[in-house]
Amino acid sequence: MANLKDIAARTGLSINTVSRALRGSGYVSAEAQDKVRAAADELGYAPNRAARSLRFNRNFEIAVLVFISRTNARGDSQTMDKLIGIKEQVASSGYEINLQFIYYEYHYSPEDNSRLMSILRQKPAGVIIIGDAPQQLAMASECMARKVPVTLISYSEQRDFNCVYIDRAQGICDAVDYLYAKGRRTIVYAQLNTCQNRLRGYREGIRKHHLEEHIVSPDRVYTLNDDLFRVGLRLAASILTEIPHADAVQGYSDYLSAGVLAGLIRSGRRVPADISVIGFDDRELAAFTSPPMTTLAQPGFDAGKLAVDLLLNQIESGTQTLKAVKVPMNLVIRQST
Repeated sequence: MANLKDIAARTGLSINTVSRALRGSGYVSAEAQDKVRAAADELGYAPNRAARSLRFNRNFEIAVLVFISRTNARGDSQTMDKLIGIKEQVASSGYEINLQFIYYEYHYSPEDNSRLMSILRQKPAGVIIIGDAPQQLAMASECMARKVPVTLISYSEQRDFNCVYIDRAQGICDAVDYLYAKGRRTIVYAQLNTCQNRLRGYREGIRKHHLEEHIVSPDRVYTLNDDLFRVGLRLAASILTEIPHADAVQGYSDYLSAGVLAGLIRSGRRVPADISVIGFDDRELAAFTSPPMTTLAQPGFDAGKLAVDLLLNQIESGTQTLKAVKVPMNLVIRQST
């Protein structure tokens, strides 16, 4: 099995430089980092975490808390993107990740506390929590109270925590800017009552351009088991009835927007000649609607990598920082606009 000496011989760098590059600690030039990572991959280097833990008397494992629904535990591509980013950034750092799946709740329960204490008893070097609901924020607070480095991947700026946040509000606001620049003036937001950040971004964009708000919602309570495409069909009918002069729709999600798009076309509207449609998430189906749908891409992979960088800085410095790093969303333009 390859070791640090082998990597140093392959790259022509010192063992200390190789060690710093693999740990992500201390100054190492970008060129040296690339050489070390390439050599580590070629040689099949894998750090001996057990030996390192004994030597340094600390754990080299990062606990990653992933929250899933009790009623719908299927994998989600957005979460997977974050996990892949985390895994890639951790891979050459000398640490390993320990995935912990926890049921999502609307509050922090005694069961949650028991589960978190079990995780913390394993003395992880740090914790990454995906999400910023009350349950997740409470867990982050518990970690901080116990001096365990913790970083959130959140959906809004969390000033009381170390976090990387995907700016959903700015993403929607940018989409409204784009539609306005395309000459659209009656821009509808097709919403679900589950994300206030997106609604805030829509309202910011509408106010900026002095337009009138047009918000449509499902006519019944939305649940996780609902077929969002069918909800979108229903919202398309509402738009045509309530706002017949609408010339653009920003949807809560790609699934919902795909339903809106289909409903508008079935009713004789031409997309994008008569009305534009934008989704949210850049899921695979957005490229296969007819016409292919413009959408906002959540940079989960980048957020995962940045979360690791923030956490490792905390771990290596030994200080509990409060830093919020914003990751902008990207507008993926296709034929629906």
